[in-house]
Amino acid sequence: MKHILVVDDEAPVRLLLEKILQSAGYRVTSVPDGMAALKAAREDPPDLAICDLSMPGIDGFTVSSMFKRTRTFKAPVLVLSGRVSEKDVQHALRAGADAFIPKPVEREKLLTTVAEWLAIGEKRAAEDDDSDSRP
Repeated sequence: MKHILVVDDEAPVRLLLEKILQSAGYRVTSVPDGMAALKAAREDPPDLAICDLSMPGIDGFTVSSMFKRTRTFKAPVLVLSGRVSEKDVQHALRAGADAFIPKPVEREKLLTTVAEWLAIGEKRAAEDDDSDSRP
């Protein structure tokens, strides 16, 4: 069962994402902020992370960047945010997000994007394993 980490400071959003993802057969860990996300990812590495941008403390830009700088964190990072200006989208992608999903998100769009990025993550992991085993 694929594991997804959801990071959003709004409890109703976390609960909605949990419900959608769990009903699709995913195991979900949800946390309310960036610091908890970093801890959760260390303790139980996800196959994919979905992160809001606007959060108290460590924001989603920083979380995405920290995940991507961590050599052991290989999972795709999707940003799900109501901040949809081109500047914010580009900043999120430069910070390390793999994709940007605007809020509010429709169930099918979310599940399609998650499935696509899980497949990409598996391919990346297989390529990394191949390159690690080469002399």
